[in-house]
Amino acid sequence: MSQRPRGRRRRTRARNRTFLMRDHLGSYPAAGLDVGVSRRGDVCGSWSDLPMTSAHSAPHLEPVIPDRFAHAVNQHLVFNFADIDAWPLVLGIFGRPGDGKSFQLRKHLERGGVLPISINAADLESDRAGTPGKLVLDTYENAGHRIDEGTPTVLVVDDFDTTVGEWAQSTTTVNHQQVLAQLMHLADSPTRAGDRKLRRVPVVLTGNDLSKVYPPLRRPGRMRAFPWLPTEAERLEIMTGILGGVLTRPELESLVGALPDAPVAFFSDLVVEILARASDDEVRRAAGSLVALIQPRSSARVEFERKLTGGSLSADEIQGLALGIWHERSIATQSYVGS
Repeated sequence: MSQRPRGRRRRTRARNRTFLMRDHLGSYPAAGLDVGVSRRGDVCGSWSDLPMTSAHSAPHLEPVIPDRFAHAVNQHLVFNFADIDAWPLVLGIFGRPGDGKSFQLRKHLERGGVLPISINAADLESDRAGTPGKLVLDTYENAGHRIDEGTPTVLVVDDFDTTVGEWAQSTTTVNHQQVLAQLMHLADSPTRAGDRKLRRVPVVLTGNDLSKVYPPLRRPGRMRAFPWLPTEAERLEIMTGILGGVLTRPELESLVGALPDAPVAFFSDLVVEILARASDDEVRRAAGSLVALIQPRSSARVEFERKLTGGSLSADEIQGLALGIWHERSIATQSYVGS
């Protein structure tokens, strides 16, 4: 970050409402951009004070992970790495879409120096019968080798219920049966599969609907279920990591209270919506010279990038914007096709 002139830090929140962000940059996902919060609390000037990515997304800041979420993951890692047989091999983190299950899991693992080895839910289906079941075992064995080499490692399967869940009018395939059978076998015998001796590896599944997971797999003893629905206090804690440099605590409480059903991802996405609204005039002007805009060194592109970071919105304008976007999304998700 370039050296800022003295005095710029003294600017008030009111004067830099929209783009006040904190130092020490990290990440938080939102529709392709990263935002978050600092552990330090130093306020810098406008958004233009911070380094932007080549795509001019929001600045990268350090996210906040609620202690309840972090502790649940830590428990699972500690008991499994310590080879406590009574502890379930599988942790299932389930909750509504957009509340940060997969992102917070990976960010927490990264901070703890734990390597996540992932299986994409789409890989649990194949035109070759039995292949996904073998993939689960081979990936588990590979993760065990990494632990033997001295790297704490965990096997992660995101959106597990999407592919292997028992949904109405869906057909259970041989691959589904093989995957479930392999996971249940590993849950019952984490250190041996046939004649293969294995290292115990913690397994974490994420998804939106635990009730769709095969009941024998999710029974106590095989899977520990962790429902992730952030409390109001936890949502505020996470929001501080997303908008804490933009809004005061009372303003955050007002915004979150006005949208009790909005997931975390909505507020992350709100950051880029704030930028878009504050840059409306510049976007309208740039739309008239798109050919020049796609040239990285054109004067039109340079001018647009220079002016892009200069807008600002008040707290009331930000809340009005958020309510409007939430209303538009509710309309957009309605079905306009007859039943």
